[in-house]
Amino acid sequence: RGEREAEEFISRHASHAILSGYLNELIASHEVTIPELIERSGISRNYIYNILSGERAKPGRDKVVALCIGIGASFTELNRALELVKHAPLYPKDERDARIAIAVNRGMHSVTEVNLMLEKSGLAPLDV
Repeated sequence: RGEREAEEFISRHASHAILSGYLNELIASHEVTIPELIERSGISRNYIYNILSGERAKPGRDKVVALCIGIGASFTELNRALELVKHAPLYPKDERDARIAIAVNRGMHSVTEVNLMLEKSGLAPLDV
C-alpha cells in the first residue's frame, strides 16, 4: 500500500514540475513577461506564480488553456500542456473547443477576447 501511495505522489508532483517547466519554456520562447501573462490570461498573479513554480496542484483545464492563450502558444503547444497534466486536448468536434482552437490559430493572446467570442456564440467562457 505504501509503495502505491508513493508512486501516486511522485506521478502527481512530477506532472506539476513538468507542466511548470514546459510553461516556463513557452514563456521564454514567446518572450512574454509575467505582467503581460497576468493581463492576457486574466489569472491572478499568485495563481500564476504557484503554477510556474510547480507548487500549484493540477490546474483546471480552462486555466491551462487560458495560460497558453496568454503566452501566445500554438495549438500544438496548448494541447501538449493539457496532455502534461492529463487533461483532454482541444477536441475539434466540440464547438467550444473548436472556437478556442480557431482563436489560438488566429493568434488571439487575450482571454477576454476569446471569452467575448465564445459568449457571442452562446458558449461558456473560459473559467479563469
